[in-house]
Amino acid sequence: MLVLNNFTNDARVHKEASTLARVGHNVTVLALWQSGIVENENQNGYRVIRLRLRSRPWQNRLLSPPIKYLEFALQVWRLAGRQPAQIYHANDANTLPAAWIAVKRNHAKLVYDAHELETGRDFGGGYVAGLYRYIWSWPERLFIRRAHIVLTVSPSIRNQLSRLYNIPLPQVILNCPEKIQIPYSNRLREELNITETHKILLYQGRVTIGRGIESFCNAVQLVENVSGVVLGDGTALDTFRDRVRSGEWQRLYFPGKVPLADLPSYTSSSDLGIVLTQDTCLNHRFSIPNKLFEYMHAGIPIIASDLPEIGRIISETETGEVCDSNDPHAIATAIQMVLSDSTYYNQLQINACKAADNYNWQKEGKKLLDEYAKL
Repeated sequence: MLVLNNFTNDARVHKEASTLARVGHNVTVLALWQSGIVENENQNGYRVIRLRLRSRPWQNRLLSPPIKYLEFALQVWRLAGRQPAQIYHANDANTLPAAWIAVKRNHAKLVYDAHELETGRDFGGGYVAGLYRYIWSWPERLFIRRAHIVLTVSPSIRNQLSRLYNIPLPQVILNCPEKIQIPYSNRLREELNITETHKILLYQGRVTIGRGIESFCNAVQLVENVSGVVLGDGTALDTFRDRVRSGEWQRLYFPGKVPLADLPSYTSSSDLGIVLTQDTCLNHRFSIPNKLFEYMHAGIPIIASDLPEIGRIISETETGEVCDSNDPHAIATAIQMVLSDSTYYNQLQINACKAADNYNWQKEGKKLLDEYAKL
């Protein structure tokens, strides 16, 4: 299984690798090494090898990514000669070229796991962004028809992939947590010293533009007796922390990233989950963020964007309210609607727990095993 990250918080690949190892497959995850992280380790029945790239510290925005990809592919090729595998599972399009050359070397099978809609990503503006937008999806265009199995993360992305590349409908494997008993926790309130009289509104995930975080923070200013917590790391974290320090935003906390294993206890210590992905690109419009299901498993109601996939699931499960993720007043109204009526709030909690019985990794992992059985 190939990833182009450090493999420290990749929940989907961890669950897939664990599931495959549990039924007897010999699984190795190839990731990227960086200082402070072990190079080789065993996790939950599978092995992790982090490859050292000499080009990784390079900062040239235009030239360094393709050079890094080439070096990564070369190392995967070499490793494929020393430790041949029967299946190469490419996570995201940027690992497809490396997976393909390993497949050819060992006459193996190729699984492509599309975590994003590559043709629908948002790279912003400017010449470099335009160039990236043009070339980013080429690995997918070149290799997706050569994959023996294609997996993806939402029905809308499945439909787009089938239409774009004239392939059979890929299998959808949702990014759901494992169904486990999550005990009540008071962790966020205790660690952040949040007053007992405030309800805790939680956003967890990447702290970047396009996730509705700024709109959420502005909405918190419009609602009394609530505190907002943004749990995670990302390119916008320091900027948002500065706005809290300046006094622009009150009753907001940005503690940073927490270990994946600790996340459920933080989630369950909140009163309301926030999923306000903004419609800035097709990739966002068709996404189903992990956090949506993580809130359900924690038994907390949800305030979410009115986007096709997210809105559909909220409507079907009756687990919260949808609103315009660009409008702080609409978000504040949705928050007040849920928190002001205890009977409604309690019903949403019950519905969230019921939804977790349908949206869980025990069911989604079975789909993965069924697909591997076809190989």
